[in-house]
Amino acid sequence: MDIEAPKGGVERIGKKGRDVDTRGELILTGIRTLDQKLGMEMSSRKGIPTGSLILVSYPSDTVIPKLFIQRILLNWAKKTQENVIFYVHSSSPYDSVLKSFQAYEWDVSPYEGKNWYFENMFDLTSSTMSSALKLGKIEVRRRTYAKKIIDRMIHVKESQNKQCFSVFDDLLWMKEDSLDEDAAALITFLKNTLISLAKLGGVHFFLIPQGVLDPVAERIIMNAAQGIFYFTRNAVGSRIKDTFAITKLMGVAYVSETLDITPSEAEGFKIESTAKI
Repeated sequence: MDIEAPKGGVERIGKKGRDVDTRGELILTGIRTLDQKLGMEMSSRKGIPTGSLILVSYPSDTVIPKLFIQRILLNWAKKTQENVIFYVHSSSPYDSVLKSFQAYEWDVSPYEGKNWYFENMFDLTSSTMSSALKLGKIEVRRRTYAKKIIDRMIHVKESQNKQCFSVFDDLLWMKEDSLDEDAAALITFLKNTLISLAKLGGVHFFLIPQGVLDPVAERIIMNAAQGIFYFTRNAVGSRIKDTFAITKLMGVAYVSETLDITPSEAEGFKIESTAKI
């Protein structure tokens, strides 16, 4: 029976004392004003926990949330020796996605094909298709394609020992796959995804426009996600104001407040408290 604890540990019968930090690795986003909120100003542990699935909930009439995630991914892509980025786009074709980066003069070209991969789900449908071998009809589902991308990330991590990050640019395809209506199938898909991401590490974003999916399906996704970034857009006088809040983030302390989010030349985005001092 082991009753000896390592130096500095807590003595336990039958168990060894912990001598390492078991809270998991955190990853800074590269947006300084956001990283200050992730871990709170008084904490040395800042960032997003690895292996996290982050749900990004946003109104359909703004592009700010997508640009915000693009900026974070671009920051991670710059660490070319360490990180690999998978950008899965299903709501827009490749050219449109690329133009959204170019509008802010964010250059993806040094990384594309090296450690940045655009995965096209826009041209893929979930309708019944004729097989190339004329063996009848086959049904192609986007959830199957999503699983293949996650499996590919696991292969990259295991074969290249690199950290993989991803974004699925929206979840509208869940309607075509009937996941929006089938709670059991949705839970199974999310459960398998979470198991894979826990092994994979990195940080992975699911973007979902508000009010599009069935409320029950949206609640299931919110419950499964380790984090929720919630965006709003309102008119304040003659100005349109975008705000952002972290409403859930497991594994790290965070500031619970509504934050102004505005484009910034220095860091891509600036995060400020809406509270009046």
